[in-house]
Amino acid sequence: MISVGVIANPAAGKDIRRLVAAGRVVSNQEKANTLRRVFAGLVATGVERILVMPDTSRLAAPAMEDVASEIDASYIEMPRVDHQDGSTHAARIMESEGVGSIVTLGGDGTNRVVAKGAGDVPIVPISTGTNNVFPQMVEGTLAGIAAGSVAAGLAGLEAAITRCKRLNIFVDGELVDMALIDAAVSTEMFVGARAVWNMDTVEDVFLTRAEPASIGISAVGAQIRPVGIDEPIGLRIRLGRGDGPSSCSVKAPIAPGMVPEIAVAEWDVMLPGERRTIDRRPGTVALDGEREVTLLPGRTVEIALGLDGPRVVDVVLVHRLLAPKVDVVE
Repeated sequence: MISVGVIANPAAGKDIRRLVAAGRVVSNQEKANTLRRVFAGLVATGVERILVMPDTSRLAAPAMEDVASEIDASYIEMPRVDHQDGSTHAARIMESEGVGSIVTLGGDGTNRVVAKGAGDVPIVPISTGTNNVFPQMVEGTLAGIAAGSVAAGLAGLEAAITRCKRLNIFVDGELVDMALIDAAVSTEMFVGARAVWNMDTVEDVFLTRAEPASIGISAVGAQIRPVGIDEPIGLRIRLGRGDGPSSCSVKAPIAPGMVPEIAVAEWDVMLPGERRTIDRRPGTVALDGEREVTLLPGRTVEIALGLDGPRVVDVVLVHRLLAPKVDVVE
């Protein structure tokens, strides 16, 4: 049975960066409308079953009603989600149920927690968050067609699926968490509102990607040494004034409408598997823009670049590969 999972985060696009920056607000109505378009695309590709993560806002309810007579669309058995661990749990259930792809609505943070449970299931990420390097700004119908085509195993579409990098977070030698795009060491002692927006509190930045056309902490790296999704390297950047050979000052869009000048004391390339120790105490480590790990005395915290991250679908490339091949007659 051709199955696709759908995980939509009702909290994405609504954090403190709407107050301190010019971040867009993606309403639940818009997310629900996007899901209606996704479901239409899934139906068009012959998907037989859609498994949906239940959430407190019932974002998928209108879409499920639209296709009730055409496809088996149902919520997976779990409590309605109002926290990030629920998305990880939902992804694990979907992976165990044999879905061929998972469509996500959210930003880098949403996709980070989904990736923790998705295993090797390809992710089709639709951007509805704030910092969006991992998810794409893509129309829902097109995303649904891509997700359905990948789930159906159509020939040639493996070329549109990329194995991403990840940053592995170790505490006292034990793997405790991961990031898809960036990990930022902050002087802030508490998790608080989670979102990082004040670069004055950031000391070190670790990146898997540094895309010149992206918003967020990774944009700092893009102004120094751009790094693509398929390059087997990462970056480590130490912020602040410095006099070393790699010190510099850059302007970077670290949040919507925020382009500050940022001093870089030094930077270097990270190679896969090499562990970097975080010396800051006390403080926190923000993963994909949200503070998650507290730095406490007596604990050894390390970060390493891994090449075994989630598989992500390039929606535009899927549609190019699906397009008919026409011989040109001169």
